Amino acid sequence: MHGVIILGAAGLAKEFALYVRRAGGFDSLTFVNDLQDGQTTLTIGRESFPVVKDWSFAHKHPFVVAVGSPGIKQLLVERALQAGLDPHPTILDPAAHNLCGANRLGVGGVVAPGCVITTNVTLGDYVTLNLNSTVGHDTTMGSFCTTNPGVHISGECVIGSHNEFGTGCIVRDRLAIGSRKTFGAQSAVVKDVPGDHPEVLVGVPAKPLARR
Repeated sequence: MHGVIILGAAGLAKEFALYVRRAGGFDSLTFVNDLQDGQTTLTIGRESFPVVKDWSFAHKHPFVVAVGSPGIKQLLVERALQAGLDPHPTILDPAAHNLCGANRLGVGGVVAPGCVITTNVTLGDYVTLNLNSTVGHDTTMGSFCTTNPGVHISGECVIGSHNEFGTGCIVRDRLAIGSRKTFGAQSAVVKDVPGDHPEVLVGVPAKPLARR
């Protein structure tokens, strides 16, 4: 039996289940989420799936992550690895476009319909590219990053780990972005964002959100 375990059991997991099925070759889907009390089933269309909460499996299939938050992603991945599970190579929906065989995609991630990855791109592990996101030439993106729908990252960018890009965010070419940054919806990143400390940036151009 060739199945896949999906870490997460919220709305994004419903969508990712569709992409995984469209990618083909999977006989079963198993959803895991031990972070939400009381959730025992996940409904997708007319189907209902049990949600595993104790990390016990009849079959230890490889896993992908269907969670947007980089921090929660890492927590679930750590638990999955401790349970003896292995990550699946990053899954591309058939309507996503990986244009170059030289691109290097990590494990445990999902690339949604409408995404375009051009050439000489490196994606780390557990990277989510949500609907209609693009990654330009010679860009490197670290592990546990997430793009929400409609994010456009230009060429020759160096992006650290655990970053999240809000819907419609754009990133200018040849920028360096550190780690653990959150960019607001429709923000425009036009200069380097250094450092590995958590930071929220919003606006056009994107600037750190003032703390109250």
